[in-house]
Amino acid sequence: MNKNYIVISNINEYKQEHINDKLILTRLHPYIDEISLFKNDLTYSKVLNCYINNELIHLHKYKQIILHMYNSINIQSIIQNTILNISNKERYDKGFKYYENLGISIQGSDARRLLKEIININKIKKDSITLKIQLRNNKIYTFEI
Repeated sequence: MNKNYIVISNINEYKQEHINDKLILTRLHPYIDEISLFKNDLTYSKVLNCYINNELIHLHKYKQIILHMYNSINIQSIIQNTILNISNKERYDKGFKYYENLGISIQGSDARRLLKEIININKIKKDSITLKIQLRNNKIYTFEI
């Protein structure tokens, strides 16, 4: 280890300030806990970045992330544990959409409920998930599950 320098990864994610002869780094997009996140209006929020097990997954919608997670779980576990309205019949009524690869129909839901489902399903999967979420008011938070 070289004592002549310090390496900071992702420095562009920090604001730098010099105060009283100290370098202060402050996250531009602070981490937020689950309780604080759900106190926000999640309507029209969007996923800017999604990392699953430290791998960048190019999915920017909550439903896409859920479908990605569902693909690696058996259908019975999904049906037993989901908080979404799911049918194992092919349905297109009342907001349902059929996903042939999964063999289930899922009813549309709002951002809040979809994010809760990501958290819920991750209790089964136990993946490391990091989402950078932009709210309707343009505030950006990093949320880890």
